Amino acid sequence: MVGRWDAVEADVGASVRKQMRDFQATIRRDGVRTVRRPGALRHDCPESTVVDSGRDCFVYRLEGRQAVLVAGVLRIRARLRLWVTYQDGSWEVTNYDYEVLPAMR
Repeated sequence: MVGRWDAVEADVGASVRKQMRDFQATIRRDGVRTVRRPGALRHDCPESTVVDSGRDCFVYRLEGRQAVLVAGVLRIRARLRLWVTYQDGSWEVTNYDYEVLPAMR
């Protein structure tokens, strides 16, 4: 991951392009700075009938630190799931979700 929109733009489907364009700013605001390890293919992901995604997705574990006024700096972790489909000779992201998980202790 190079962290630039132009590096991934061609791999993002039209239906999620606007949301994915703003995604980097969202995770940076949350304090996420690191991908813990390569994504893992999972076969038990929730389906989305809106975009006809199956149960297969790639799951990435993210982490970072977030400054909280009273509590100080907290370690945070998050999960990114990407659903992809093969279209016109290449793989394309067709759906994603992102969730900040409970703080690590």
